Amino acid sequence: MPRAWRHVVLVCGLTVVMVIAGCQAGRSGSGVRTQSSTARRSRQSPIVKVVCLYDQKPWLNLDAAGDRDPEGVHFRVFLDAGSGKGVFRDGVFHVEMYRIDRKSPDEIQRTLVSDWEYPTSAFQRVQSKLLGMGYHLRLRWATKDIAGCEIEVITQFRDLDGSVVRSETKRARVPKYTS
Repeated sequence: MPRAWRHVVLVCGLTVVMVIAGCQAGRSGSGVRTQSSTARRSRQSPIVKVVCLYDQKPWLNLDAAGDRDPEGVHFRVFLDAGSGKGVFRDGVFHVEMYRIDRKSPDEIQRTLVSDWEYPTSAFQRVQSKLLGMGYHLRLRWATKDIAGCEIEVITQFRDLDGSVVRSETKRARVPKYTS
C-alpha cells in the first residue's frame, strides 16, 4: 500500500472512531443514560447557608371565625451556595416551631407545636436585588393555642443528596388580640 493511502486509511479510521464515540455520547437524549442523576446533581454547588428574612409583622390571619389572632406565619428563605446570593434548588424545607415557656429567668422549656415539611416546589419563588432568588413560605398552624406566646422557628433545607443546612433560630412573640 502506497504511503499516501496509509495516511488516508489512518485519518478515515480515526474519523470513524470519533463519530462512533460522538454517537454514544449523544444517545443520552434517546433514553440511554450516560451519567447518574447523583453525578448531575453534585455538579451544583452545595448550599452552605439558609437565610430567613421575616417582616416586622410576619403573622397570617387565616381563620374563618374572623378573630384577629394569627393562625400562621410567612417569611422568605434564601439558599446561599457560597456566593452571598440566593439560588433555586430542588429539595425539601423542614420547619419546626417551638413554644417557649419560661420557668425562671434562667430556665426555659421548649415544646414542639408545629412541624412542616414541604418540597421547594410547593412555595412561591421570589427575587431580591440584594439577596438573589428565594422562596416565600406561608405556613399555617391552624388551631394551636399560641397567641401571646414566645416562639422559636427553625428552618432547614435538605437537598436531593440528603445534605441538611439549618438557618439561625428566629425567636418572636405571637400577638394576642382577643381575650
